[in-house]
Amino acid sequence: MDNKYGEQCSSDNAFTRKARLLQSMYRVEIGEEEGVGPTRYSQHHYGNMISGGEVSGKNFLLRETFEYAKERVSNKKDTETIDDFRLFNNLLSSMPMAFNLFHPLMLLLKHDPAMVTLAVRSVFKNLPVFEVTEIGLEFIPLPIEKYTKDRSAMDAYIKFLDNKGGRHLIAVETKYTDELGVNEASHCEEQKQMLIDTGLFDSEFEELLLEGKVKLTQVYRNFLLTERYRIVEGLKDSFSVVLSPKDHPSTGEEIKSVARYLKPEYAYKLRAVTLEDFADTMIQYLPEYYARIYERFKERYLDFDNAVLILLQNQKPIANTNS
Repeated sequence: MDNKYGEQCSSDNAFTRKARLLQSMYRVEIGEEEGVGPTRYSQHHYGNMISGGEVSGKNFLLRETFEYAKERVSNKKDTETIDDFRLFNNLLSSMPMAFNLFHPLMLLLKHDPAMVTLAVRSVFKNLPVFEVTEIGLEFIPLPIEKYTKDRSAMDAYIKFLDNKGGRHLIAVETKYTDELGVNEASHCEEQKQMLIDTGLFDSEFEELLLEGKVKLTQVYRNFLLTERYRIVEGLKDSFSVVLSPKDHPSTGEEIKSVARYLKPEYAYKLRAVTLEDFADTMIQYLPEYYARIYERFKERYLDFDNAVLILLQNQKPIANTNS
């Protein structure tokens, strides 16, 4: 690999390899030196890492988003799992990507809620979106004892009303290269019963879950949080969405792992939406200033063809390390 893009990682799958290089190319484009990662205590340099992002704000497409990120970190609650090093310095992380994706909509919602509603309605065509009322990031409902009794969080959420005033929630899990965990949380018997008590799953699932043949993995915990929030808050309905690149290698299987056990009448509650479709819709429906933000988002995160060209030109071994 051309050294100007920095160290890559030989253990990456084919998709992550393209994404890491794309973010390394972005780092060069914005004039940042290669940093260490993936944690603040790491010693290895990677092309997708920067240093001092908590000062420069270079991991964000808008200065306002950087200021919002700093505010969230400085006011972080004990229950929140925001990793400030990753948020500010890891260009490949899905956490800052979620901030870049949803914070512009949070800003626009204050000034032009009708335009945000139109864009959201156009992304989620089959949902009864009449008026978007709130958008947020990194959300853990409190107190946790009322909900799932753990630190599960929504990467982002959209609250809306239907045309009869019914309150709804879209809970969003954003992914770039990461996969939803396959490991089961410890001491999760109570959460398993909560999932069964939603009444959304078939009898086969209940048996398999209690016998330990289905694990309460992250995709289930995220789904449970959404449904518990609906129940506790008395919402009319709720929806869980996984938002990831169209070629992400595991999203489809992760969705199927849950959807296969949902009762047919509740299949609508869980779906995947591609980042490409989401960004394209924002570009089509939002005012010019905001449309340009999402054009930059696509260039930074989704121009995989550009990364592939560089990879084809540089068929050399890369560092045999993990990140």
